[in-house]
Amino acid sequence: MALQQRRLQQILWAAMGAFGVAALASYSKAGYLSVGLELAAASLIALAYWWNGKGQMLRAARLMLTTLMVGLVALMAANEGLFDEAALALPAILVFAGMLGTRRLFVLLMACTQAALVLLFVLHQTGLVRGSPAEVDLQRLILMSAILAAIGFFVWLLSHDLHRTMAKLESEKQALTESHARIEVLAHRDTLTQLPNRTLAKDRLEQLLQARHGQGLVAVLFLDLDNFKTVNDSLGHTAGDELLCLVADRLGAGLGPSDTVARLAGDEFLILLGGLQHEEDVAVAAKQVMEQLGQPFTLHGLGVGVTASLGIAVAPRDGQEVDALLKNADLAMYRAKDSGRNAFRFFDASMNENVVEHLHLASGLRTALAQEELQVHYQPQFDLRSGRIIGAEALLRWKHPVLGFIPPYKFIPVAERSGLINEVGAWVLHRACLDAKAWRAQGLGDLAVAVNVSPLQFHRDNIEREVANALAACQLPASALELELTESLLVADAQHLSEVLQRLRALGVQIAIDDFGTGYSNLGYLQRFAVHRLKIDQSFVRKMCTSAHDEGIVRAIIEMAHCLGLQVVAEGVEDAATLHRLQGFGCEFGQGFHWSPALPDDAFRAFVRNHSAA
Repeated sequence: MALQQRRLQQILWAAMGAFGVAALASYSKAGYLSVGLELAAASLIALAYWWNGKGQMLRAARLMLTTLMVGLVALMAANEGLFDEAALALPAILVFAGMLGTRRLFVLLMACTQAALVLLFVLHQTGLVRGSPAEVDLQRLILMSAILAAIGFFVWLLSHDLHRTMAKLESEKQALTESHARIEVLAHRDTLTQLPNRTLAKDRLEQLLQARHGQGLVAVLFLDLDNFKTVNDSLGHTAGDELLCLVADRLGAGLGPSDTVARLAGDEFLILLGGLQHEEDVAVAAKQVMEQLGQPFTLHGLGVGVTASLGIAVAPRDGQEVDALLKNADLAMYRAKDSGRNAFRFFDASMNENVVEHLHLASGLRTALAQEELQVHYQPQFDLRSGRIIGAEALLRWKHPVLGFIPPYKFIPVAERSGLINEVGAWVLHRACLDAKAWRAQGLGDLAVAVNVSPLQFHRDNIEREVANALAACQLPASALELELTESLLVADAQHLSEVLQRLRALGVQIAIDDFGTGYSNLGYLQRFAVHRLKIDQSFVRKMCTSAHDEGIVRAIIEMAHCLGLQVVAEGVEDAATLHRLQGFGCEFGQGFHWSPALPDDAFRAFVRNHSAA
């Protein structure tokens, strides 16, 4: 339609120009009647031009065609009739009618042109046309009518094809426009909730930052649902999708016109707030979001409660770039989850520092595994009754080429979060078994080695195979290996763990509970699992000589273990007074700085030899 309107505009310009030139030519020949007719026609076409500019294309086309038809016939009648040059323009009228008018208008104009020829013939015969250069007979009328009819037929066929092609193009254009609209939705909208997606959210955030003009605050709220997986697992994914839509509707209901709520992925949403003046306003908004989600949602007739962890980054304090704000809000959200969930936390710089440190340590740990920077040190364990060394606890050490020794409390959590703990744990297990076999081969006695095992290693379901492979590869008796587990592991997956520990015990491997007394100490668990020893946490042992409370805890653990038929190892024995009290309580084994810190393998061997000689 727009193309036809532009074409008509051009045709109208050309028609006005043609009549203007014709008027000048007629004026030069003193043909004042022709000048009047031509100027009148030009004026009417100018009116049609104005109508077309106002969007009234069909009205303008009808006026133009009527003006051309009447004007040309009038000029022909005023001049040379059927011999006049204006007759050459009659086919053009039919072409314009075919292109721009309706079929009814085309047929009407076709009939009018034939009637005009007959009228002019009659005027010739009656002598009213005075400017004719020759007599007009019936043969000329028939010839001109036939030629005009043939031209009209060809125009009819061409215009029919043209209209059909234009209709097809218009339909394809409409389909293309709709396709582009769908693509736009897919590119910038979440298909489930119809909320803006990450791409559009980033664009909206960029607009909010630009609109600040150095004043006010922009808040980025990164929201993650806490218990969405439970809904999916219990009610199904269809209910989970319905819940996401309900959450999206509720979050969007409380926003202002310049604010945005977007769905990033899964159960993660982003809320963008602009035009804020104080951080208190951000906190109020975050609290309102938490209260909105605190109202139960109805799913399949059930009232489902939803909580969320919310991380907040505020521009310009926490960054003025889109990616920086999104990253910082994400970090703050994880801090909210770590703090117990169903909470919101503002970003602070220490979060970013911790993440950067984590990434450096994780990268360095991978290199350490490949380049053998890891070491295993051994802290001797003593029989408190005989004083002899019965074995050692294997403790992992990392000597970084630049940073030196990195303490385990820093890199072990990094190994667990990055997934490296399984590879690291397998390496420590093999190294400890290899060294324990060497101790026996060098005549140091039937020393056992205790290896700490991360809960994540048990969750992989291949701990039995790793233990069996390490014992077989090093040709070490299973009784020479002790695995140390934490109490938290016993609670995490009791049924599965019980079966695994029973099978390990059947191999002959010893099982100890490390840091006992600091976690979920429970007699039921101790009776259920195949445990040989309890290791009293050093925080109690070190203070037992100065704190009656800690001394009571140590004594209670020892007496409880003996009642259950378990042996006890005291960690953190640092002086003779502590050793004496432990002996008095009946504690069987101990380790600590009173005898020796953890030593490299060669130093441990020398220590054992010296102790045996003494």
